[in-house]
Amino acid sequence: MNRSVFTHGNNVPIQTPLIPDPFVPYECKGYRSVFAICRGQEVIRKYLEPTPFEYVDDTFIVSVSDFSNCNVVSFMDCAIVIPVKYKDVYGGYYLFEYENDDSAIAAGRDLWGYPKKYADITLQAEGATVKGQAVRKGTLIVDIECDRSAKVDKLPALQTYPHLNLHVVPKPDGPGIAAMKIIARDTSPDFQLISEELGKATVRLNGLATDPLHELQPIEVLGGGFTVGDFYATEEHGWGRVLETLI
Repeated sequence: MNRSVFTHGNNVPIQTPLIPDPFVPYECKGYRSVFAICRGQEVIRKYLEPTPFEYVDDTFIVSVSDFSNCNVVSFMDCAIVIPVKYKDVYGGYYLFEYENDDSAIAAGRDLWGYPKKYADITLQAEGATVKGQAVRKGTLIVDIECDRSAKVDKLPALQTYPHLNLHVVPKPDGPGIAAMKIIARDTSPDFQLISEELGKATVRLNGLATDPLHELQPIEVLGGGFTVGDFYATEEHGWGRVLETLI
């Protein structure tokens, strides 16, 4: 076999890989994100049952983020993240995550276990109002709005870093799992905050059969905000770290 073909990348199609290799380092200057801190229902416990992660509390964060200035892959992101614990490590587990670019989706899923799916995502800032939306298969599944003129002095601090992900590889020859690892990833040390404004927020979640976001309702929205900064995934902090191999 001519092994020189593998120099083109670490993923398929090997002649024109979907994921840029190496994917790290990358950066996104002028990153923007609208977010809301919410308190939800005991359904969070149900979502954690098939995972090795422990329940911490019923708070979670909903966000829509603009990575369109990323120098490797331009994309938008929408996520619902909950605080969890694995042994003695506290971090954030992505219940749901959506992006609008197949390279970004594949990179997050294949490299680090983020549960990314496709959605059309928008983020708009007009005056004091910032609005983010995610539409999947024709359904508006996430609608978040923050009013920066309605000031909120302080919000609960959710520990969402490091991201604690389940990196799962299915069996190619039948049902089941071929490999499962717990991966921690923390890019926060290199993030450079430019501004952050807090305000009152509203969140509406709608579900599909494959994306039951509505089960998190009714939710209490504690407040939200709009963050602008420079995001960096560096060689030191941009890669994931394998905490444990389960299978």
